[in-house]
Amino acid sequence: MISLKNVMKNITLITGGVKSGKSSYAVKLAMQYDKPRIFIATAEAFDDEMRKRISRHKQERGVNFKTIEEHIHLSKALKSSTGSICIIDCITVWINNLLYYEKIEEIELFLDTLKEPPYDVVIVSNEVGMGIIPDNKLSRKYADLLGATNQKIAKTADNVIFMVSGIPLYIKKGGITNEFT
Repeated sequence: MISLKNVMKNITLITGGVKSGKSSYAVKLAMQYDKPRIFIATAEAFDDEMRKRISRHKQERGVNFKTIEEHIHLSKALKSSTGSICIIDCITVWINNLLYYEKIEEIELFLDTLKEPPYDVVIVSNEVGMGIIPDNKLSRKYADLLGATNQKIAKTADNVIFMVSGIPLYIKKGGITNEFT
């Protein structure tokens, strides 16, 4: 596990497949910080299954975080709260919300906020580049948009962690990548 504590305005992106341990690992990282810890939740409970998922996530983080439910305006949510660390969970659902509500312009506002975040941020997002090409136009647009957004966040981030079966793989640590250039 990397130590983020006492590093100024650090951005960490945690990506990976569905149920790979991304959210749990984000909480572990954020628990290194003193309160106040902030959790920005992007999911909306449209059905019972999603309500159960949201409830499970709330139980996992307990009373250790101030939760802000923000489905669209991540930039405003980051700027309007104070804390030592913030988890944003997750970009995957947020991009879906932006497509649904036709608010794609919010992506650039959020990315601009990440240039100078008000405090350390841990961002959770699914990796979409490892599956088949979707069979319909909307799904392809979603995958393209999420993939492009993840790449922009990763470029800005100090740390990029890829989760596989609950195990973190460090792709970028302290701004240093594992790329061969």
